[in-house]
Amino acid sequence: MNPMTHFKKIRILRNILLSLSAIFALAINTHAQNLYVSVNGAICGFNCSEFSGSISEYTPDGMQSTFASGLARPRGLAFDSSGNLFAAVNRHGPPTPQFQGRILKFPPLGHQSVLGNVALSFMEGLVTDSGGNTFAVANSASSTIGDVGNIYKFAPDGTRTLIGSVHGAAGFGLALDSGGNLYAADAGTDTAGPTIYQFAPDGTRTVFVGPSPFADGTGPVGLAFDSTGNLFVSTEGDPGNDTILEFTPDGMESTFATGLTNPRGLAFDGSGYLFVAESNPAPDGDIKKFAADGTWTPFASGIDLPEFLTFGPPR
Repeated sequence: MNPMTHFKKIRILRNILLSLSAIFALAINTHAQNLYVSVNGAICGFNCSEFSGSISEYTPDGMQSTFASGLARPRGLAFDSSGNLFAAVNRHGPPTPQFQGRILKFPPLGHQSVLGNVALSFMEGLVTDSGGNTFAVANSASSTIGDVGNIYKFAPDGTRTLIGSVHGAAGFGLALDSGGNLYAADAGTDTAGPTIYQFAPDGTRTVFVGPSPFADGTGPVGLAFDSTGNLFVSTEGDPGNDTILEFTPDGMESTFATGLTNPRGLAFDGSGYLFVAESNPAPDGDIKKFAADGTWTPFASGIDLPEFLTFGPPR
């Protein structure tokens, strides 16, 4: 055989294999997304040495497995476009009783690593953008710094930049819209009412909604956008009557669901179903699956304090 012909056949075969790999990856990302859930586990005080937090993985039909265990108070979860899973965790001290927020990176292959830390803080919501940057809410856990919820941007190399802040140490969920604007849930304090803030790509902060849409004693916690740009918000503060609110891009409000108890993390799957974690101790912690009309079916139950949700490729 002519060597050049042989080389061309090898190149063609290689291109076919690369194309098939790309198609397979696209299929995985689009159709076979699993649900990942951060689970606080049993309440652990400052003096504990073992952590019961974990990340659970659920297939679309509800089969559960443990993705990671022995974590310290895991909260926000998000995948980047390369399939890396990022998770916010919170260890304590020193000095006790101060928390230290940390973002863990779980690559598709290999061992977990630390993307970044924020001292004297407790991390909650987390989200990634198309550029591979990770955003996280870090609520101050220091009597010297005072009560403040800072929002940080971590570049892929771990470089940390302060984007802005919310009032008090009451920041929870984060979400990005299609225009790259970052939304942050502020559950409210004694001096500032519950609010959802919008941060433009240049860091400019404006009020998207609040505090009027939120009933007395309640505030926004989880955030998630649907495919048409509507923002869904879980509210806590009235167990048994907590709600999921829906806001159009221009801030018009409607009630999507009510009668919930401590709804927290929200995530949409590729078919448009909304998954909601009710953050209660076992056996009452659960995940509900909502159709577009607001009706729901149980997806998972008996979870010990589920926190935040995200969808990603199977591991």
